[in-house]
Amino acid sequence: MAEHSQWAQIKHKKAKIDAQRGRIFNKIIREITVAVREGGPNPETNPRLRTAIENAKRYNMPSETIERAIKKGSGELGAEAYEEVLYEGYGPGGVAIMVITATDNRNRTTGEIRHVFSKHGGNLGSSGCVSYLFERVGYMEVSRDAIPEEELFEKAIEAGAEDIQTTETAYIIHTKPESLYEVKDRLSSMGIPVESVKIDYKPISTVQITDPETAKKLLKLLEALEELDDVQSVISNFDIPEEVLKTVA
Repeated sequence: MAEHSQWAQIKHKKAKIDAQRGRIFNKIIREITVAVREGGPNPETNPRLRTAIENAKRYNMPSETIERAIKKGSGELGAEAYEEVLYEGYGPGGVAIMVITATDNRNRTTGEIRHVFSKHGGNLGSSGCVSYLFERVGYMEVSRDAIPEEELFEKAIEAGAEDIQTTETAYIIHTKPESLYEVKDRLSSMGIPVESVKIDYKPISTVQITDPETAKKLLKLLEALEELDDVQSVISNFDIPEEVLKTVA
């Protein structure tokens, strides 16, 4: 139940920097507009939107910015019409990579992602080339400072969680996609503060990378993809031994 999640741990370390640079705001705004397009502008009947708004408030996003994002998603402002697009490819060492984006221009986003893959020793593939190596799961994070590990595990299982991973700073809770918001609400009713919630992908199997140079190239590729404005999330199936990770981190 306490499987190590390396990419999640690496991303946690740069989360504060991302927040300072405004990238978190940008991603949340796009998530709000996509959520509105898919489920409507009412957070009471749109769980994905309700969660996006909660995330926005957690990062102290002004109410005016949240309302503007909702209006963009509903078309009231006649502005950007973001859509969620999934890209698939391979990184150094044959690692499978999926990139979830929110874009208002597919051609631009495709070009940028293809360039990053090529520049860092990877290849952008066709739809379906690696998605079979992953399963869709509900995903949420709880700070390790919020609750002792044993208590979190007990309550998460009681709430309906399927799996729990532990990183240096957070617990990562997986659920069935259709149960995500129900489990999240149960945890909240137990007094457990959930920091982020989304439908994500989890690798069915992993590819071990033992060569430090390959590991370094792979991590640079993943970080470069994360840096792109249109990218919401990057998922991969790599496994780097701890001793190798320490030499390249």
